[in-house]
Amino acid sequence: MKIKLFGVIFIAGLLAIAAGCDTGDSISDPDRPEQYLVSAEKFRTITQQQLNFFWTQVGQSQAGNYIAYDIDVYRVVYNTVGLNGDPIEASGAIMVPVGIENPGLLSVQHATILSNNEAPSVDNTLPSVITNKAIFAAQGYITFLPDYLGFGVTADLLHPYQHKETLASASYDMILAGMEFIENNNLTPSDYMVNMIGYSEGAFATLALAERVEMGNSPIIPGKISMGGGIFNLSDTAEYIMENIGDLNECVECYAYFIYAYHQIYELQNPLSYYFQPPHEEAISDGLFMGDYSGSHIRNTLPRESKNLFEEEFIQSYLNGGESDLREALSLNDLMYIPEAPVFLAHGTDDGVAPVFNSDELYEQARSAGKENITYMRPEGGTHATTVFTWAIETLELLQQ
Repeated sequence: MKIKLFGVIFIAGLLAIAAGCDTGDSISDPDRPEQYLVSAEKFRTITQQQLNFFWTQVGQSQAGNYIAYDIDVYRVVYNTVGLNGDPIEASGAIMVPVGIENPGLLSVQHATILSNNEAPSVDNTLPSVITNKAIFAAQGYITFLPDYLGFGVTADLLHPYQHKETLASASYDMILAGMEFIENNNLTPSDYMVNMIGYSEGAFATLALAERVEMGNSPIIPGKISMGGGIFNLSDTAEYIMENIGDLNECVECYAYFIYAYHQIYELQNPLSYYFQPPHEEAISDGLFMGDYSGSHIRNTLPRESKNLFEEEFIQSYLNGGESDLREALSLNDLMYIPEAPVFLAHGTDDGVAPVFNSDELYEQARSAGKENITYMRPEGGTHATTVFTWAIETLELLQQ
């Protein structure tokens, strides 16, 4: 009876949004669709044996303790909005644990991907987002996995990398489409609280989603929130990268991707050749980040140090307080929101992609505001690549509680 009541509340809220209630979403308030889910088709099943093999291969055999179900994977298309606020169809995947009577609900916002083949709805390479995140569904959760704009059915577009509003709207509308999927397939969740998790870009997207859910007139009930290795303060991070331009980075391609995306999204005044050294400017302008190339190809195309990627004039201008158009774009996307829901935060001290001060600042801001809903784990010596496993295991433990 409790489940049915939650369903009635959710549908009533959904109808209210379709009728034009203010959701607090600056992109997509006008003309919300009456239906979010466009299509859903099952395209594969992942067995417990396959998942155990994968996690053993990556050196995390203890993950097998959380694998309890095979999962069916569905490719979905749903209605959302684009950068300009116009309606657009996007895609993602829904993973359903097989044989469980009352699964939980989970929205997973994926980390940075460079190839469209990695996208949840495409799933055409190993490892892929589906491969990496299937364990959460196998624990007993119906799992919503948005591709984000720029992947799947919107692969002709550039992904708006680290762009707060579109990451929030793509993830939010995916959940609403997922709720319709649940209704259409007569599934009965244990309750309608949606847990939200993500690592790296997925952490930023998760926080943007949480803000959208908690600050708007939303039918979505937030559950637990888990974020790892995120860049939340984009302005301070950009300053840090420029001040330490000679340091080795874990992901130079991430910084190139970011500047290119913001150049295109915000129509920055200078040409790409002002920001990037040759021949990298030509490779980037020729579509290096349009989803057609693998991460390894892109890493081999670009230098391993940021000082060999960015033009010295751009670096010095930024350090001297210039680049007002870029700075304004960064400030629009700085995200230091403190959720009301319970939060688990993880960040390695030696993260070479997302400096650890991003999570330090978020945690200290929460503590200063008198909030005690955040648990913060700070693995000593953890890098961006190693802390993801710590975050994943701790998140699985959190979801099992």
